[in-house]
Amino acid sequence: MSEPQTTANNNNDDKVSKNILIMSTISAVIITVAALEFTGKIKHNEAKNELPVSSYKAILIKKGEEHLISRKPSNQTAQCIDGYLFIESDDDKFMQGLIVDYKNRGVRC
Repeated sequence: MSEPQTTANNNNDDKVSKNILIMSTISAVIITVAALEFTGKIKHNEAKNELPVSSYKAILIKKGEEHLISRKPSNQTAQCIDGYLFIESDDDKFMQGLIVDYKNRGVRC
C-alpha cells in the first residue's frame, strides 16, 4: 500500500484566484441592487423639478435682542413674487425656488 504523494501543484488547488473573487463581489453588488430595485426598496424622485436645492432655518430673536450673523454673503437673494417668497441664486439667475414650510405650503411675504 502506497501513500498518495503530495506535490507543489496540489497545494494550489485550495486557493481562489483574484479574478474569481473580484467577479463574485461585483456580481453580489449588482444582484443586491437589482433585488432592492425589484422589491421597491430604492425610491426614485419622479418629479425632477421638485428636488430640494437648499435648506433653511429660522432664528427666532426677541425684540431688543441682538444676534450675530456671518459677514460672508450667502449668494442668494429673496424676492416677493405674487405674494410668495422666492429665493434666487446670485450666481445663476435661472435657479429660483419657492420657500415652503414643512407641509409644503408656500411662505407668504
